[in-house]
Amino acid sequence: MPRRSFHRTAAIFGVIRDRELRALWFADWVSDAGNFVTFIALAVYVNKLTGSALAVGIALALRSIPWFTIGPFGGVLADRVDRRRLMIGSNLIRAALVAALPFTHAAWQAYAIALASSSFGPMFRPARGAMLAQIAAGERLVPALVVTETTHQVLHTLGPAFGGLIVLALGPRNAFFVDAASFVLSAAFILTIPTRGRPPPSEHPVLEELRDGGRAIVRVPAVRTYSVMNAGMYFGGAGVTALLVVYVRDVLHRPGGEFGLVLSVAGLGTVLASLAIGARDDHHPRTPWTYLAVIGMAAFCLAVFSPALGFLLPIALVSGLTDAGTGIPMSATIAEALPDAVRGRVYGAVMGLNEFAAASGSVLFAWLGEPGRLGIPGGLALAAGVGAGLGLAVLVFGGAEHIRRFERERLTALAARSV
Repeated sequence: MPRRSFHRTAAIFGVIRDRELRALWFADWVSDAGNFVTFIALAVYVNKLTGSALAVGIALALRSIPWFTIGPFGGVLADRVDRRRLMIGSNLIRAALVAALPFTHAAWQAYAIALASSSFGPMFRPARGAMLAQIAAGERLVPALVVTETTHQVLHTLGPAFGGLIVLALGPRNAFFVDAASFVLSAAFILTIPTRGRPPPSEHPVLEELRDGGRAIVRVPAVRTYSVMNAGMYFGGAGVTALLVVYVRDVLHRPGGEFGLVLSVAGLGTVLASLAIGARDDHHPRTPWTYLAVIGMAAFCLAVFSPALGFLLPIALVSGLTDAGTGIPMSATIAEALPDAVRGRVYGAVMGLNEFAAASGSVLFAWLGEPGRLGIPGGLALAAGVGAGLGLAVLVFGGAEHIRRFERERLTALAARSV
């Protein structure tokens, strides 16, 4: 990285000198690391119980269902209650539920508890996004978003490796206790942040507020583009993730924990791209990153050739462009283009749309990847191709122009302020 870009990146990360933002940052990465343990442990555990790719797809899809059913209502709740209390309560309840997973003995039991635990994520995340905007207001907001998003992507590197090691060392059952402890520790960090109290009471009914969140997305073409593009990529990417654990175990005949190694390398690609975005964001448009995200998704089309682990890892590295190329630009654009009053609802709606796409893709492509249909390599390649194709279609049919227009306005405003 050039020296000037390095100094810009270091300046961005200077925002975590703020005590409250640093506490929220710690809470994020502790919880994220624990989530990767359960994500990998659940996939390996269900695969051991059933021996079925479809069963793994269902397990991962069930974790997405709350996001598109109660997720939008979670966004409304985040705009109505004390966000700090909502986050702490959600984490403690999830800790108790995840700690119950080791005591299950059938796939349906694991499904039920995983679904119950996931139901509190749609309450936590919109509250967290809205609270971040309260802690890092004004000019600090975008740097704070870059820091938290980049850190999240760093955990895409460390988290899967950590999760895979925990599963290999403790077994999938005992690994769930590690995630439970991470939720408790995350709640402890959030407890150190002073409360902002409840937002002003709303005079509108819940359904009207839900519609306000949807209308806010539709009104801004760049936000609308990122939302639809992300959903298409999530649809294909969820199929890739669901089939990867079965590919590692049943095609490559390697320990299930090495599934975490593949995700870890993908996370490394995301981290490198995220740092580049953060260093260049104040002088360069974000539009090229959307095309790189499509290329990253398309990389797993090479799975049709049944690559060995040594070839699968470089493919995973390139695929890391997908999360960075759309994740950070979308979060920053929402923060820049929309008022704080609707951000909780917008985050809830966007997450709900993404997770609906993820749940659908996880089940569909896992079903297609079963022996007797396309098989695991064919299912992986198809999932990647569909995700990349949907993302590219959004850009070609007007999305790229919407983003370019927003970026011209953003960079012009930045240049004017720097004069």
